[in-house]
Amino acid sequence: MHIRAKDRAANGRPKQHQPSSSWLYVILGSPGKRQVGPRFRRVVGALAVGRPASGSVRRLSGRWQARVSHLGRQVALGTYSTRQEALDAIAQARSDATRGRFVAPMGSRTCLETVVEAWWQTREGHRASTRARDRMVLDHDVLPELGRARLIEVTHEEVQAWVNLLAERLAPSSVQRSFTVLRQVLDLAVDSGLLAANPASRVRRPRPHRFEAHFLNPDELELLASSIEPRYRAMVLVMAWGTLRIGEAVGLRRIDLDLAAGSLRVANNVVEVGSRLHEGPPKTAAGRRSMTLPPSVAAELRVHVGLSVSSRYVFPAPKGGPLRAADWRKGVWHPAVEAAGLAPLRPHDLKHTGVALLAAAGVDPSEIARRAGHTSVAFTYDHYGHLFPELDHLAAAKLEAIRASGLDGRGAVGS
Repeated sequence: MHIRAKDRAANGRPKQHQPSSSWLYVILGSPGKRQVGPRFRRVVGALAVGRPASGSVRRLSGRWQARVSHLGRQVALGTYSTRQEALDAIAQARSDATRGRFVAPMGSRTCLETVVEAWWQTREGHRASTRARDRMVLDHDVLPELGRARLIEVTHEEVQAWVNLLAERLAPSSVQRSFTVLRQVLDLAVDSGLLAANPASRVRRPRPHRFEAHFLNPDELELLASSIEPRYRAMVLVMAWGTLRIGEAVGLRRIDLDLAAGSLRVANNVVEVGSRLHEGPPKTAAGRRSMTLPPSVAAELRVHVGLSVSSRYVFPAPKGGPLRAADWRKGVWHPAVEAAGLAPLRPHDLKHTGVALLAAAGVDPSEIARRAGHTSVAFTYDHYGHLFPELDHLAAAKLEAIRASGLDGRGAVGS
């Protein structure tokens, strides 16, 4: 077999060719470019499991360079003053690899924006509103401040400074949302072997403000229902007494009603993202629910449905099809709220009102959570716990009954 001269090693034997690793540079070659694509998953997957198999040192410009074999190629760890320091660096790299913490230096030089765009590819399949919110966070909060930074520069201190900067202009809940997105991006960098640990770990965020919901009493609710355009009267009543979000009310279809039983099911949701309407099931399993309405509200709903037989939606737009919530707020909701003297008030406050009415009626918190579409009773208690003072009184009464029975027993023994 003919061997080319350049393929012979110094000892005359054929060189052992290693698999080409030029594809590593799809992600790691140029820190200033957003180079992403299908190959990213192969790159980060290899880095996540790769371990330096062997190391070597060599004299370079009066210093000692440490190198390890990583994914079929020699990777420089850096240059050191003494040969022993270079050997120590190799030993540390091998120790890190044993614990699954080895990060190739080229990985730490990757720009954050490269990982951001790779993370964004993983968001396919999420709801349009969630993707729009995450993209806004990336474009307004993450990339302008940290996008050009190399991963090695995104330290715990830098992330803390970034959070502190956000807190100067955003509410605590918005800071938390932006922080969560950045933390998930950095989690991908860790999982991909580009970072040894997430620098967002243990970063302090501003404490959220205490949740303050706006509730209407029954008289105020009836006043609002009478002040709004007549064709939306039933919509206001159903949103409040049925604890519906605006998207759930807009997405309510005729097939979701059982008018004879006076009940409805929440199985469809309509949200507006940009200028497009997106229709689909509620976000969570808890959001998909059924409930029976108070008979008087069910009667108003029957009358309303009888007047709009041509639409598949229960509360359609004036020209048919689903309502656009933004236009409805501006053209219908706000004028009615002002006319009733209830400003400021949001459509979502009708849902809060519904929870308050259920609590006032003494309904069990677990049933309130189910009707409201909350993922857990704990959420209901965290946000509306102050609406259940009767539970505290009931608990005290039951404890008193237990103590009284004990005291009666002692008295009987003493006699």
